[in-house]
Amino acid sequence: MATLRKSDLTGRVATKLDGSKAQGEAALNAVLNSIQEALANGDRVVLTGFGSFSIRNVKARKVKPIRGNQAGGLITVPAHKRVGFTAGADLNKTAQK
Repeated sequence: MATLRKSDLTGRVATKLDGSKAQGEAALNAVLNSIQEALANGDRVVLTGFGSFSIRNVKARKVKPIRGNQAGGLITVPAHKRVGFTAGADLNKTAQK
């Protein structure tokens, strides 16, 4: 199993578009920037068959640190937001192969 990096994706996008690697990078960057902007605005991004991205609120919680001078005691992780991804039906089928 190999690791696919952004540069690998740009090459694949360029091949599918019959364009240069620069055009593939521009296309991929446009898609990724659009997703990022939508999430920053609080929107949910749904790519039918692939999955959906959304901002999720994480509640404050207490955890035990495993290192540092506070090891053994509890520290509070403040409430925050994070990006969540839910895989779509087509992506789930691909993962099960």
